[in-house]
Amino acid sequence: MPAIDIGKCMERYVLHINKDVTLELLSLNHRDELFALVDANREYLRAWLPWLDGNTSPADTEKFIKAATLQYEAGMGPQYAIFHRSDLCGVCGFHEMDHNNRVGSIGYWIGQEYSGKGIMTQSVKTLIEVGFTQYKLNRIEIRCAVENHKSRAIPERLGFQLEGVLRQKENLYGEFVDLALYSLLAAPMSA
Repeated sequence: MPAIDIGKCMERYVLHINKDVTLELLSLNHRDELFALVDANREYLRAWLPWLDGNTSPADTEKFIKAATLQYEAGMGPQYAIFHRSDLCGVCGFHEMDHNNRVGSIGYWIGQEYSGKGIMTQSVKTLIEVGFTQYKLNRIEIRCAVENHKSRAIPERLGFQLEGVLRQKENLYGEFVDLALYSLLAAPMSA
């Protein structure tokens, strides 16, 4: 993948990954299309995402986008709408940033018909570059359910290290699930 001029792209709030995949800083312009994607994939996403019951209308999606905008404006990292060609197909972004310790945590999801095409791997790779270059992070973390093999494949493909399992860390509709904790450092540690 060719190097991306992150600084130049961030001025436009759009990151062109390749001819088919683009990341756009999440905005209210995405509200209806994003809600439609969530709603069409509700059963598929429900297997691993605990927030679906709180997103049942375009107004709920708007609240999420407004919170993401406030997070970005506070310097706590962006949330991006992922586009495959002209279709909004998912979201990736930073859940949280600890600027004192220079640590960020990434989350992501994608619609079922777009899964398995490398779109998310490319998107997360770009997000990692944003974290290390724009936000000067030292460490990026990804947490995903131990049994969510598709989600776990992303950090494994991108060179993250599995640090361990956080037991019963997430309440998934009344069932507590274990999360795998992955990390990637800006500079690899010496042995």
